[in-house]
Amino acid sequence: MTLDGARNFKLTIAYDGTLFLGWQRQAIGPTIQQTLEDALAKLCGHEITVFASGRTDTGVHAQAQVVNFFTSSSRTPSELVKGGNAILPKTIAILSAQEAPEDFNARYSAKGKTYAYYYYAAKIRDPLLITRAWHVGPNLDWALMEENLSHLIGSRDFKSLASKGSETKSTIRTIWQAHITSREENIKKLTITGSGFLRHMVRTIAGTLHLIGRKRLSPDYLNLVLDSLDRAKAGPVAPPHGLYLEKVFYQPFSGQNDAP
Repeated sequence: MTLDGARNFKLTIAYDGTLFLGWQRQAIGPTIQQTLEDALAKLCGHEITVFASGRTDTGVHAQAQVVNFFTSSSRTPSELVKGGNAILPKTIAILSAQEAPEDFNARYSAKGKTYAYYYYAAKIRDPLLITRAWHVGPNLDWALMEENLSHLIGSRDFKSLASKGSETKSTIRTIWQAHITSREENIKKLTITGSGFLRHMVRTIAGTLHLIGRKRLSPDYLNLVLDSLDRAKAGPVAPPHGLYLEKVFYQPFSGQNDAP
C-alpha cells in the first residue's frame, strides 16, 4: 500500500555488512533495512518501508544494492542523498537517488545481478582483510577453478547449490558470465552475473571451487554437482565476509559494461 500522493524513489546504496545481522529487519540486533528506514523516516517525517533487490546475509557487503520506497515528503533526490548520508552510520552510504515510476519495485523489476566473492591467497592472514576476503592460503589451482566455471554458464537447475530454506518455486536460473581475476597481490576475485541466485548459491560455488582448487575433489567436480541436483554433493558454504553484491540490472543484460 502506498501513501496518497506519494512518490516512488529508487536508491543505490553501499554498505559494510560486518556489524549488521543481514539486510532484513529483525526484532533484535541491527540490520541494514532497519537502519536505512530509521534514517529516511527522520528525513521524510513519516514511517518508511524500504524494498530491496534482495536480502543479504549477516556479514555480506554491497557495493550497489538497489532499494525503493514511497514517500509523501517533498524531499528532492539530492536532499535524500545528502541528508540520508548525514544521518546514516559510516558503514552505510546512499550513492544515488532518483524518482522512479510508481510500478518500479527494486526486487521484482530487476533483470539480473552481479555478485563478487573475494579470496585472500597469501600464506599469512592480513588483519586488515579479515572482514573483507576469505583467507584461503596459497597453492590453489586457480586455472582449474576457472575451468569449472564454464559449467555454470547458461540456463539450468541449480538445486544442488542452494541451501535449504530458499523461498523460490523454481531452482532454474540463467548464468551469463563467471570468471576469476587477480586484483591486488594475493587477492582473487570470483565474479558471477546471472538472472538471479538461490540462497547461499554464490557462497556454495565459492566453497566448492576452493576444494577443487585444493585438489580435494575431482577436476571436473562442479559439473558433477550440478548434474546430481543434490546439495549434499556440493562443498561447504564459504564465509559471508568475502561476498559482495556488486550490481543490479534493470535492463536485459547485454555485457560487462551494463550499468545498474
